[in-house]
Amino acid sequence: MEMRAGEEDIEIGEDITPSVIPLSYALHDSFLHSHCSSCFSRLPSTNFTQHHHAPTLLYCSSICSSSHFSPAELNLLHSPPSSDLRAALRLLPHSLPSSSINRICGLLTNREKLMADEEISAHVRYGAKAIAAARRMEMVENEKNDAVLLEAALCVVLTNAVEVHDNEGRSIGIAVYGPNFSWINHSCSPNACYRFIISPDNVMPFSEESRLRILPAGTKSDNGVHNNIEFPKGCSGSGPRVIVRSIKRIKRGEEVTVAYTDLLQPKEIRRSELWGKYRFICCCTRCIASPPSHVDHVLQRLESVKCVLVYEVFQFFCKQKGFFRPMNYEEISASNLASSSLNSELSFYRDEATRKLTDYVDEVTDEYLAVGDPESCCKKLENMLITGLLDEQLEVREGKSQLNFRLHPLHHLALNTYTILASAYKIRASDLFCLHSEVGGLSWEALSMSRISAAYSLLLATSTYHLFCFESSLLVSVANFWTSAGESLLALAKSSAWDSLGKCGFPVLNRSPLAMHKCSKCSLLESFEVNLSFGQDQIRKAGFDSVSSSFLDCIGSLLQEVWGFLIQGDRYLKMFKDPTGFSWLGKSLDIWDFDAELSHNDVDFNCWTNKSVSGIEALGYTDQWRINTFQLGVHCLLYGGFLAGICYGPHSHWMSHIRGALNYEGK
Repeated sequence: MEMRAGEEDIEIGEDITPSVIPLSYALHDSFLHSHCSSCFSRLPSTNFTQHHHAPTLLYCSSICSSSHFSPAELNLLHSPPSSDLRAALRLLPHSLPSSSINRICGLLTNREKLMADEEISAHVRYGAKAIAAARRMEMVENEKNDAVLLEAALCVVLTNAVEVHDNEGRSIGIAVYGPNFSWINHSCSPNACYRFIISPDNVMPFSEESRLRILPAGTKSDNGVHNNIEFPKGCSGSGPRVIVRSIKRIKRGEEVTVAYTDLLQPKEIRRSELWGKYRFICCCTRCIASPPSHVDHVLQRLESVKCVLVYEVFQFFCKQKGFFRPMNYEEISASNLASSSLNSELSFYRDEATRKLTDYVDEVTDEYLAVGDPESCCKKLENMLITGLLDEQLEVREGKSQLNFRLHPLHHLALNTYTILASAYKIRASDLFCLHSEVGGLSWEALSMSRISAAYSLLLATSTYHLFCFESSLLVSVANFWTSAGESLLALAKSSAWDSLGKCGFPVLNRSPLAMHKCSKCSLLESFEVNLSFGQDQIRKAGFDSVSSSFLDCIGSLLQEVWGFLIQGDRYLKMFKDPTGFSWLGKSLDIWDFDAELSHNDVDFNCWTNKSVSGIEALGYTDQWRINTFQLGVHCLLYGGFLAGICYGPHSHWMSHIRGALNYEGK
């Protein structure tokens, strides 16, 4: 099945469904004690139950508690993880007695494909038995459990459930929605996204902007009402709702698609994840493009043989093949790249490097999350980015060679690493601020950690924006990353450590209301305010490209003043001369000279850690750095808010969050 735009074109940044009520839903086990099991909102602290107590279902109000379905659900809490089992149990009232094993409530069960997998089939059979045992306590006389139907219900959940994210971006549960939502197919270049409404008062008026504007393929409608199909109703108004919104212009009759997986991954990983969960191979325009798109070229083709390494591998094969002189990159590309044996060897190195680098990043990340040592995490990941996996030896068919594998700056593992480093440096700063506060010392080092955290957040935003320029479906990721960068920069500018500098003779930044910080060079603040007030009509009038262009022009001058300050002392970040210009990529992605970039502008880190005022002055630690950092943070946050308004709407929780971060005082 598929959903298509109805009888009218849909512009960018418009709601294309009303708030859709779920057919079934369930909190993840780890959130049962802190969130309402009906609306998924956070419980008041007085309602919390300690985690070591018996598992139970908690509610925020009598209205939500009325959605408690059956005592059988409580029995499933003793078989963790139970969220998919509880969601399947809640789905059964919609499926009896006329459902088939192929579709329930119009949703594909995918049972045949799922049961063909040994591991998944074992899980489904175990889950169906657990549901059957839980239901026996409340079954009426002569009522029986249909094992096949129970398996089919669980398969519907595994195939159609989506992760529900709270306002902080955490996955707190799952929900299964009817065909209005679930029939929207996946694409790696989607034209729509979706957002959740998590609130005790989540009944949303069905205004003209939120009417259903999409149809199942092959059906007709009168004023948005389907003629040929009747969709099942949701769970009596309870549960987290979902709204679908356009992120591109969608023509009348065009298929509407959303993303089922992370779009900042290379094609092979995307396809692997989609097959593992949904049992289909994606054949969207992005996946079948030949040659691959620029984005997938960066994320996939260069994911293991990194730039300088490409040249090293070529030289290695020159020697192995008996060439009397080293060949340059162009000569090797012309005369040998077409060789099947060379392609085979390069593919071997690429696959091995990908596996080893992925394992290393996962290992360091798991250790960071388990042990809580951000300093060790930062050192290991930055060493990996700078030096690669120097200790690894890869065996080749004709002998062994010590090779150095490094990540390209736009490789998907590098982007993930920037995210982790921004978080780890932020944690280090927080820990150091607490330590210095307790001992009454100055917090220069803590400010340094905040500075580098902000730099990584900014690098992540500019890197994904570069990819977004080639793949506009990355709009949601770009909005989130620009917002995060803005928050990090504002947190740095507002840090109390600057107040300590003020005591040493440095002036303190005057944090006046946002309205006092309007930029004379761009109209970003005005665009943000108009977006809040009038929504998508004004987005079109303002011109998305025009707003983006003026934003980049404006922050260009700010970055010239701020970027050098942010990256001082960090060996990896210093090779990025201009994080928005991308001149650091070199003339060709294939021959980017990592070592040459690292050899320039070495900074003595000991100078930064000098806690004397003279050491700070030597690094240009003046009030102007703080003012420029603040202004850059405001620009990034406003632009992130402008993009978030397109993705989530002017009244979403995300826009409220951005207004709060800006200390926005609207009319």
